Amino acid sequence: MSVTKNEVLEALRAVKGLRGQGSIVDEDLVSEVIIKEDRVYFSITVPIDRAGDLEPMRQAAEKAVAGVDGVGSVTAVLTAEAAEGTAGRTNGAARAANGGAPQMGGAPGGAPATHMPGLPGVKHIVAVASGKGGVGKSTTAVNIALGLSALGLKVGIFDADIYGPSLPRLVGLSGDQPSATEDQQKLIPLKAYGLSVMSMGFLVDEDLPIVWRGPMVTQALNQMLFDVAWNDGGDLDVLVIDMPPGTGDVQLTMAQQVPMSGAVIVSTPQDLALIDARKGLNMFRKVDVPVFGIVENMSYFVAPDTGKRYDIFGHGGAKREAEKLGLKFLGGVPLHMDIRELSDAGTPVTAVRPDGPEAAVYKELAGKVWEAVQSSKGVEAPIIKLSSERDSLKVTFKDGYSYDLPAEMLRVMSPSAEVQGHSAEQRVTVPGKRNVKIKTMQPVGKYATKITFDDGHDTGLYSWSYLLELGQNKDAKWKAYLEELASKGMNRD
Repeated sequence: MSVTKNEVLEALRAVKGLRGQGSIVDEDLVSEVIIKEDRVYFSITVPIDRAGDLEPMRQAAEKAVAGVDGVGSVTAVLTAEAAEGTAGRTNGAARAANGGAPQMGGAPGGAPATHMPGLPGVKHIVAVASGKGGVGKSTTAVNIALGLSALGLKVGIFDADIYGPSLPRLVGLSGDQPSATEDQQKLIPLKAYGLSVMSMGFLVDEDLPIVWRGPMVTQALNQMLFDVAWNDGGDLDVLVIDMPPGTGDVQLTMAQQVPMSGAVIVSTPQDLALIDARKGLNMFRKVDVPVFGIVENMSYFVAPDTGKRYDIFGHGGAKREAEKLGLKFLGGVPLHMDIRELSDAGTPVTAVRPDGPEAAVYKELAGKVWEAVQSSKGVEAPIIKLSSERDSLKVTFKDGYSYDLPAEMLRVMSPSAEVQGHSAEQRVTVPGKRNVKIKTMQPVGKYATKITFDDGHDTGLYSWSYLLELGQNKDAKWKAYLEELASKGMNRD
């Protein structure tokens, strides 16, 4: 027996509305209900300023409909009203229901994953990030991806900016929607200029705000990454991820949960942008993702009539910052009208003017990125054994070297910001941990383990490289710690 719209609406009458007197149906908050076989999709329109508090309403609505006979799965999406009238209200559910996309729309309801295997069909993942918005990160990401493609590589690009997806417009696919594989389990990425492309912008209306909280966004991004058939047409050599701007929880969790080969930081010559670029660099370093270098966007302007160069936003700031931080300066991209106009038109300069000087800049950047991908060598995962007393780890690396690391040492030298701070001056000396035990260990990506201790400390991500460093310098580090305790009048008990 097939489910009817009336049955769905009747079930939703059990969910209280915003005013608490009627249901969400009575208050006309439920947008168009879409039913495909035993799958039900609908949107709940809420004020954007209250969206963060209304996730329980969304969950209650899904639960109510799930109890209807014949319903196999339910996807409810919180949306805000479109700018003009309510025409946009139906698009969220409609797109979620299209082409097997319910997995995407249903993402926020699940728990965030804690361990991600390698991405099927993808050999290398490169993040393009920035510490702030407005520096041209997305334009840079698209053109670097096209530059990699020009090297003869199979390349994809994933737009991870859920709140402001720009990839559809940048590659001329606004309004397009992906289809699903025959088994309806994965989405097939769209194609543009030889790239495999995916973005939340393909699944929701361009004018429809996404009003999810951070954990919901993170889960949706992870599902979008892993529920896409990236190998449609053959495995990708590189997947470029256009990261959301900034260095918040979403960016950090993405960097932790997706196995990245490395990252590229985009900045402008301005001091403020460079400060934020530094934050982005530190974020990747904390999760042991190699940073390939810094790109200075809008680096200079050459007047078309005179050929004179103008350093509108300053000159050499990103290069000096890269040198200061021990990074490569990958190059500077000029401020040029063609780059902006062609990007706005959905015709990236590297694709439509491949022999021009601007495309040459991006191709050179892509070549340096690919060189860094091939030469980067991370520490391979060791074999880690927890002692029966839970008071030490035996860490054995591929080269055969093995190190016994006491729980006390791991605790007092935790790589967390709580212990290490954000600079040497902020580092905290931790006393009284002689008898601390390891409570749990949890893999994070392919590069670290999260250790929870029985004193409640659980914010340390112990990368393989950090464990190797502790093992190789165990005696010296322990001696320095004991001297530091004594100098401050502290002890281990």
